[in-house]
Amino acid sequence: MTDKYIAGQGVTPEDIQQYLNLDSDGDASVLAGMISTAEEAIIGAIDDTIDVGIYREYPLFNQAVRVLVDFMYYSRGTLSDQTKAYPPSYAYMINSIRWKIQRDQAAKTGGNNG
Repeated sequence: MTDKYIAGQGVTPEDIQQYLNLDSDGDASVLAGMISTAEEAIIGAIDDTIDVGIYREYPLFNQAVRVLVDFMYYSRGTLSDQTKAYPPSYAYMINSIRWKIQRDQAAKTGGNNG
């Protein structure tokens, strides 16, 4: 993990290429699409009224993106054979992010945290 995640830039195709241990740049556009899909799926499961830039400030959000991209990348073409829709760690991360985001957003607006 690099300092870019802490700075809120999110996961890039280059970062996920390293995470997946891929040797070539040939899948950069595929990876970019998967990153975008993963971010949208996670945000949609939590709160889509919050800007993606805020989510990207959370290291756990970026890790959830990497886990989901990993799952999608290595499961291409075999999703119909899967017994689980997502890796178990993904659900844990989504729940953790949900509570942190809601708490932090409530604190910024002066509302209740839950």
